[in-house]
Amino acid sequence: MRIPLQTDNNAGFAAVEAVLLVVILAIIGGVGAYVAQQKHAADATLTSTSASAKAAQVKTPVTAGTTASINQLTQQDAQTEANIDKSADSQTQQNATSSNSAVTNVGGAYNETNL
Repeated sequence: MRIPLQTDNNAGFAAVEAVLLVVILAIIGGVGAYVAQQKHAADATLTSTSASAKAAQVKTPVTAGTTASINQLTQQDAQTEANIDKSADSQTQQNATSSNSAVTNVGGAYNETNL
């Protein structure tokens, strides 16, 4: 009489495999739903922000992807960057001329009124 070395006991493995597959799919679906919800919230915020910005700027509509629209976006970006630079420069100048500025007390900067 022969004794089998292995038994075919794989029936339980298929059930565990199916449960693991369902759990993995549920996790992927949950993460996808979360990301989609966050994107929707961000888009809603962006839309409301851009709507208020558009209300402040009334310009003629330009078809997206055309040279005119690219030029318009480039001009808007340049203006925005110029405003940011101007603000940073004025803040730096204000800090440099302030009497309480640590910059004026650094070695090498003379205050001749105290001599």
